[in-house]
Amino acid sequence: MTDRGPGLPALRHQLVAAVLGLAAPGLQDDAFDPAPLLATLFTEACDADDPVPWIGRTLRTGEEAALTADLGAALRTLRTTLPPDPRPADHLASPAWPAVTTAAARLARALVANDHHAR
Repeated sequence: MTDRGPGLPALRHQLVAAVLGLAAPGLQDDAFDPAPLLATLFTEACDADDPVPWIGRTLRTGEEAALTADLGAALRTLRTTLPPDPRPADHLASPAWPAVTTAAARLARALVANDHHAR
């Protein structure tokens, strides 16, 4: 792997934590609020709509960017199923939520593996 980052390690940490939270259905209970995790993915640490410019900043590889884009697509689909002012439970009850956790799990695996193998 060619290590191209992260240039923003604190934001990388936020990104990894957000993706792991979305990928862990066991943590998604009545107290689970996806809003801060979604903010991390779309504004603070990455742009899941256009992740390629984040390579070398919070993303390490093109694979991570592609998986982030997949997660962004799943989240955009989720948004179409939610009411105008969704509660956390609305996210979890949506038929689109399993695709979010699946995409997040794939990205989480890549993020953690790439961090483990970084030089």
